[in-house]
Amino acid sequence: MFAIILFSPTILYMPALNRQQRDLAWCLQSPALISNGDHGSFWPNDDWYHGLSLGMTEGLPKPKFPDKFRLGRHFEQLIQFWLHHQPHKNLLAANLQVNDTGRTFGEFDLLMTQDDGQPEHWELAIKFFLATGNHQNPLNWYGPNPDDSLGSKYTRLVEHQLQLSRNPAAMALLNKMGISVATTLCFLKGRLFYPYTEFIAENFCFPDIVNPGHEKGWWLPLASLTTHLDDTRRYAILDKQYWLAPIQQDVKDQTITDLSTLLHLPEAQMATLVAVLDEQGTEISRGFIVKDAWLEKTEVNH
Repeated sequence: MFAIILFSPTILYMPALNRQQRDLAWCLQSPALISNGDHGSFWPNDDWYHGLSLGMTEGLPKPKFPDKFRLGRHFEQLIQFWLHHQPHKNLLAANLQVNDTGRTFGEFDLLMTQDDGQPEHWELAIKFFLATGNHQNPLNWYGPNPDDSLGSKYTRLVEHQLQLSRNPAAMALLNKMGISVATTLCFLKGRLFYPYTEFIAENFCFPDIVNPGHEKGWWLPLASLTTHLDDTRRYAILDKQYWLAPIQQDVKDQTITDLSTLLHLPEAQMATLVAVLDEQGTEISRGFIVKDAWLEKTEVNH
């Protein structure tokens, strides 16, 4: 039987805003995914995010999602839009590639200045990981694409992406632009998903690098779908354009039978994100339903 567990109160339900505006509000003020670690200075805390102005969210147009929607690009464009409308922030460059002798060393997601005029490098990332094995090990948290893990992403960030301004080719490029990066931070948002029974029991064990207040969801093997989910509730399969802010009558709902039929189709993804809805179509919780192929790949990766 499904237990009702509402989202953290830090998630913003804003009925007056359109979907795009709610996505931006979520990007700005949802909890950080990472809060500490060996490189603590890179990770803003929740107080820093809560201090970000929500001004100009009303200036966003109604969402128009392209056929080839890319969630990471959507996330970046929302933050860039917001920065363009902040009077105390000056966007110097976005998606600035660092190339030398035909080789690409990386890309600065954002270069900007604030009131003090000191250039900052902001690395942007949106990530979702599911817990397997020993939850305290970041390598045991896999993405919907099981080739990705929290451990590998964290290592890539701290050893490469967040060190880009120290690369000689990057330093040469920045020097030509008259920029000397004073601060580097990682604007990383997302959710962690726990095995269903652990989520229901609120038994949350996670790596030391994770923010204790992170957004949480659940996951289930497809074979356990009808065993654990309540057949009296309504559900919605969430395409990637609905992976950020909670659902508020944004999508068509389905019965548990309809959901099971769709997820058993051969073309269904290895891991499909699903929202549990109340009678008004507002999201109660969300989780991934994973096929055997996902489970097999995570076992191989262990």
